[in-house]
Amino acid sequence: MEYSLKKANIDNLTGLWQLMGRTEWFDGLVQSVSWPYRTWLEWGQEKQYVDQHLLNRITPGYLFPVWDADADTAELESSLLANGFEMGLQQLAMVLPLKAETADTRTDTLNVCVLQNSAEVERWSLLCGQAFGYQVDAAVIEQVRQQTDVEVFWAVREGEPIATAIMYQTGNVAGVHQVGVPPEHQGQGVARALMQQLVARAQARGVKHLCLQASVAGEPLYRSLGFLPQFSIRSYRRR
Repeated sequence: MEYSLKKANIDNLTGLWQLMGRTEWFDGLVQSVSWPYRTWLEWGQEKQYVDQHLLNRITPGYLFPVWDADADTAELESSLLANGFEMGLQQLAMVLPLKAETADTRTDTLNVCVLQNSAEVERWSLLCGQAFGYQVDAAVIEQVRQQTDVEVFWAVREGEPIATAIMYQTGNVAGVHQVGVPPEHQGQGVARALMQQLVARAQARGVKHLCLQASVAGEPLYRSLGFLPQFSIRSYRRR
């Protein structure tokens, strides 16, 4: 069960990347052709593919995640560092087992809504970009929000959108992605209130486990909400 939940976390993440646009496949390596600018190995290939021809296929600037969930990744990571890559992002894969009942997460100040049109998508993309410090491709978000089992949310307080999130369900697992709060709204409990409502939504659908990939900054919040650590994800990019 532990192994399957680890794989389910990564399958959900990479499945969403594939829904975001066209991907190229070669020798077990998968690469998006636009935002979110990711290149990754299929699950279980981390130990097998470490040769030079693979490394040469990774586009400069793209993040290449290495998950140490079920393989010894030391050889792969040493090869990356020796070939001009550097650490670009560290995350912790986490999972929350969900109870059958739906928690009462009503709030007088935060309204979590699914995006309804392309104008909202444009505004959402700007808001998400402000939260993460990089440009988000609105065309990609417009495409992904129309996919089955994907919902793109924003949290609105007093008529003003102040946070973003995406939920993608794959079977009995749902992944939460792009949970972002711009700097001017941080430290006000917005992310916690947003996550509590997303947990309730997942429970109401009968989802068994909620998964995510926490940044160093976000990890304490997710632990306090009951999320359990699974494995580390270290993403590299070519210098």
